[in-house]
Amino acid sequence: MRFETIDILSRPMRTYVPDGTERAYYRGKRPAVVIFPGGGYQFTYEGEAEPIALRFAAEGICAFVLDYTTTDVASEVFPHAIREAFAAVRYVRTHAEEYGIDPQNIATCGFSAGGHLCACTGTLWNKPEAAQFFDTETETELSRPDKLLLCYPVIRGKAPGHIVSFYNLFGKENVTDELLEAYSLQNRVDEQTPQSFLWATSEDDAVPAQSSLEFAHALATHGVKYELHIWRDGGHGLCLGDHVTQAFPKKDTLPVAEWTRLAINFMYKD
Repeated sequence: MRFETIDILSRPMRTYVPDGTERAYYRGKRPAVVIFPGGGYQFTYEGEAEPIALRFAAEGICAFVLDYTTTDVASEVFPHAIREAFAAVRYVRTHAEEYGIDPQNIATCGFSAGGHLCACTGTLWNKPEAAQFFDTETETELSRPDKLLLCYPVIRGKAPGHIVSFYNLFGKENVTDELLEAYSLQNRVDEQTPQSFLWATSEDDAVPAQSSLEFAHALATHGVKYELHIWRDGGHGLCLGDHVTQAFPKKDTLPVAEWTRLAINFMYKD
């Protein structure tokens, strides 16, 4: 396993890459996933970082965890966090040969507010405002993920959404109805949005499942492939949904823990 920390626009990105040396046990090109932990754009939660990366890496997927800009490290989050997210995808794609990655199977994966950041990479890369996230036009295609893995994602600001994430992203004093509409990402889906895997729970009262349902509806409207799972039980911030990231015995693992197997299968699909 290759562990190292990469600098992405002055923010750290950790690598969890299966053996890629000459004596490696696997010779093919692997999928890759760039993980954005949640935390309401206030911090990045470790439960949605390394445990997730290790689960993907155990299944042969090259995993990267980006500790993007949040309010606990900077006075301004926007547009830095989104620029960093695109730069992380671009780094993985331009270093695909070095890591043994299939450059056409790179996903972003986000939890809660990190899910909003994940959805930004899939919906804003080809929009007019993308110029503020890229230094050159040639960066555009390199920065587009091939797949999105959205885990109880913040999608919209207005109820039933998560306005606090938007306050932290833009600054409460800067949030307007127009800004909320523009970054409520079900409104930004189009035919070029990457195929997506979404999951949430019906008991989540922090980021209601309606966000996932609306994003999936937008994908369906535009003919984009998607997979949607809504589990009945479980609140917000479930991470793996098992004893590794939750304070309960292994025998009490939630049905939602199935999401990792389903998401890994999704990564290996065309």
